[in-house]
Amino acid sequence: LHTVNKDKSPYDALRTATWDDIKAVVITPEIFESLRIKPEFREILRDLDIPDEEQVDLFDTLDVDGGGTIDLEELVQVIWKLRGDARRSDIVSVGLMLRNLQGAIHCLETSVAPTIAPIARLPHISP
Repeated sequence: LHTVNKDKSPYDALRTATWDDIKAVVITPEIFESLRIKPEFREILRDLDIPDEEQVDLFDTLDVDGGGTIDLEELVQVIWKLRGDARRSDIVSVGLMLRNLQGAIHCLETSVAPTIAPIARLPHISP
């Protein structure tokens, strides 16, 4: 947590932080890696049912929007979903989402094909 008052430690800053301050915190890959190598952090992750072998690539899993940072909402959402073993409903849910995505791609392909066909017939100009 970065503070305006550089004399404050990060712990003091957290004690006086507002909810808006906390929601604005973002974790970069470098910060996450510095946390991940600490035994205390790894133990917290284990307590959250995230085994050691899944902790190595955890940043990419937590970065839901692919923005290169993790915000508090992403962190809470993914940690909540990662806890425990996969259930049958989790697997069915992923299958249904995949089927929905395939249908959306097919619809997009169908709607774009008439526009792309004439462009594909144009002579190609070599650089």
